[in-house]
Amino acid sequence: MANEFWIAGAGSGKTHKIIEEAIEVIEAGGRVLVVTYTMSNQAELRSRFVEVYGRSSDDFVVKGLFSFYLEDLVRPYQNAVFPERIATTMFTEQNPHLIPRTKSWYPNRGEKTEGGLNPLHYLTSCKTKAYTGLLAKLATRVAAASKNAPAKRLKEIYQRVFFDEVQDLVGWDYDVIKTLNKVMPDSICCVGDFRQTIYTTTFGHKAPETPQQKIQYFQSLKFEQRSLPKNRRCIQDICDLSDTIHPGLYDKTQSEVVGVPDEVAHHCGAFVIRPSQVSEYLATFKPQVLRWSSSMGKGYLPASLSCHSFGSSKGLGFDRVMIISPDKHLKYLGGDLRVFDKDKTEESRNKLYVAITRARYSLAFVVDDEHLANIQLPLWDGMGQAVAQPVF
Repeated sequence: MANEFWIAGAGSGKTHKIIEEAIEVIEAGGRVLVVTYTMSNQAELRSRFVEVYGRSSDDFVVKGLFSFYLEDLVRPYQNAVFPERIATTMFTEQNPHLIPRTKSWYPNRGEKTEGGLNPLHYLTSCKTKAYTGLLAKLATRVAAASKNAPAKRLKEIYQRVFFDEVQDLVGWDYDVIKTLNKVMPDSICCVGDFRQTIYTTTFGHKAPETPQQKIQYFQSLKFEQRSLPKNRRCIQDICDLSDTIHPGLYDKTQSEVVGVPDEVAHHCGAFVIRPSQVSEYLATFKPQVLRWSSSMGKGYLPASLSCHSFGSSKGLGFDRVMIISPDKHLKYLGGDLRVFDKDKTEESRNKLYVAITRARYSLAFVVDDEHLANIQLPLWDGMGQAVAQPVF
């Protein structure tokens, strides 16, 4: 069996599928490693495993991406490049070699010196902390200097390795997967949904960066590609609306929600509401509020209300959702299908997809009057009796 790459849409049950496959490996006497980026997803994987398996197991190991790089790929064989033990990491969102607020570089930070690799390129001045943004690159250098010893070690420890949320990987992260693939041709599974790319694990401009480049990279490595288009969270109306955000790029989403509970059946689908209706809507349906930024909605939201940003809501699901979006999203919902075309990244488009797919049964966009006429979603009538049908 070849290594696998799953394109798993929102609500597809990818976590459950990872857990089920992991349990099969464990019950056959094997050990499983799951690598994922966010701490919330690490916690979710651990709790879901216990829920399904009935107890925790030392054979089910979950690690953050940077911990995995340091503990499994760099430190065991770091003597191949650096003699001093790398104790921990230093988180970096920006390039640590650029002088802040300038385009100038700190001196003596190039990757190589006459003696080999320059520790100041990868490590802080004390040489015991590795920059997270350069860990994947360092892992590939250690692999090259040690004849891919980290991958061989990993193969001996784990019978199955899952990389979750691979849409957030970029550049050197994929070089790491390439080095592992050479030694582990049948035990790696990469899972992700490029419609939900809202984080990046590093900085810089190294391919693959775009969704198409990443998909093609997996194809070049001969990964077997699979699609998980079924949505176990959202009703079909919400799935249909979410499918419009990335038209033609992915398989049509099929809702697996069977039967809507009586207590929510009177108000299902996608709606728009005016700011003046927010208080009544909150009181009637108690939706989870998602907003683009913490500054939005202050004029009509209760100060004590708990809200999520679009990013922090990723991985979560709610029966009812109320969305406060920027004008760009409202223009898109109003029919401007090219509004994202000039964006440098997919962040805005993807965050809209993430926000929509948090809702199980209903979602409502808060829309000012100036945008109402164009948006092809029904205006909530204040009664909650109508069932909305998105018109796309």
